[in-house]
Amino acid sequence: MSWKHEVRLVFINYTRYKMNALVQRRFAFPIASLLQRRLLSNAAPNAADASSVQLSNTCINRLKEICKTNSFLRVAVEGGGCSGFQYKFSVEKQLGDDDVVVSRDGVQVAIDSASIEYLSGATIDYHTELIRSGFRVINNPKADQGCSCGASFTVKLD
Repeated sequence: MSWKHEVRLVFINYTRYKMNALVQRRFAFPIASLLQRRLLSNAAPNAADASSVQLSNTCINRLKEICKTNSFLRVAVEGGGCSGFQYKFSVEKQLGDDDVVVSRDGVQVAIDSASIEYLSGATIDYHTELIRSGFRVINNPKADQGCSCGASFTVKLD
């Protein structure tokens, strides 16, 4: 093995080590916090949690267009994205046992009990731009900062 090859291997291993340390520092706490809250959350979600999540008029109008036959919008918070947590939106037909349902004007939005903690006080909106359109979460009091695209956020630590 040549010395150039050895230097290259050392550089690659060092880079992997640094990247792993960065990922663990940046994402380990938020992901561990989300998992811990999900595992330790024995209390059933209550109606106050559902009423604290708002739906904008544009969100309601878009859901009336796309959710025709007993389908609803599911909003979840997952570990990942550039800021530690990310919002996930999907249209589904099956409710889970731990879902909190937000209903307004004939449309429904389901949020699992672990995600409702990160969404209470927020507004779910549908936004249209020149190059894209989609659902988003705005005015989230639990979000400290986010990425420029608005898909991920950092949780405010109390």
